[in-house]
Amino acid sequence: MNPSPAAPPLVFVAGAAHVDRRAKADVPFVAGASNPGHLVDVPGGAAFNGALALHGLGCHVAFQGARGGDADGKRVARALAELGFEDVSVTWLDRRTPTYTAILDDRSELVAGIADMALYDRLMPRIFSRVHVRRALARSDALLVDANLPAGSLAALAKAAGKRPIVAIGVSPAKVGRLAAILPLLTAVFLSRAEAASLVEATPATSPLLLAELLAEIGVRRAVITDGPRDVAVIEGEAVLFQQPPTVVPRDVTGAGDTLAAVALAWLWAGRPWLDCVRNGIAASSLRIAGETFPPPDMARRIDECVASMPAPRSQERNF
Repeated sequence: MNPSPAAPPLVFVAGAAHVDRRAKADVPFVAGASNPGHLVDVPGGAAFNGALALHGLGCHVAFQGARGGDADGKRVARALAELGFEDVSVTWLDRRTPTYTAILDDRSELVAGIADMALYDRLMPRIFSRVHVRRALARSDALLVDANLPAGSLAALAKAAGKRPIVAIGVSPAKVGRLAAILPLLTAVFLSRAEAASLVEATPATSPLLLAELLAEIGVRRAVITDGPRDVAVIEGEAVLFQQPPTVVPRDVTGAGDTLAAVALAWLWAGRPWLDCVRNGIAASSLRIAGETFPPPDMARRIDECVASMPAPRSQERNF
């Protein structure tokens, strides 16, 4: 079911929108060698991916990003316009647009990625005080942010959200620490296992259950910890459940977590229980990584069907 077919929300989305360049091996990947494969480049970025999922549900989007005056920047601007977003982004004509370059193996799993994202550090709090940005923020029903933004700007947006839902995407182990100061203000935070470990200063081998306990200790109210194709940890207060995601053959895993966060936010705004929000987000994430195009025209129905086929979540005891 669409979270609100009669009155879709306006979501203020702030963070990364750039060109993703992804090189995928056509044969089993061999490190340190030349691997036959193919390259694709498409508009992407954590915030952009989330906004695309919101668009698939019929939500309205006001988008705040940063780009340069180059061909990539013009391409991103066209993509936002074609989607019908209210684009309040900043363009620095003398700068290069950020870019993300990923190497994927033949199973579409990430081998390595390089994020050239320095321009996003220029999205300082004063950017969000501009009149047209303040107006977009005031009209919005919910906020989606990613950790590409500077910590000060994340704090300003968390304060501006007030009682409206605001969720954050961890982005990477290197940047997730920018969310630390606003964790108690967030409605929810979406993390990979590596990002969660970095946020609580644990090792990547730390169990998801222990990571959930450590997140609660630093002020997290609701969280999701993803771990590739493995079970998703769904955290609310002291409760932790594990949801097995659908089994799919991935075409490209890029944007999976961003999609999960955005769709869960749409259901949160509609007042759904947290577990239901996350299950719908997981279903949308599976559509993202397995489909030839995203979002599909019948996205809400496809999510419903996927959720109906998912097993019930389970609890897990600590292993000492």
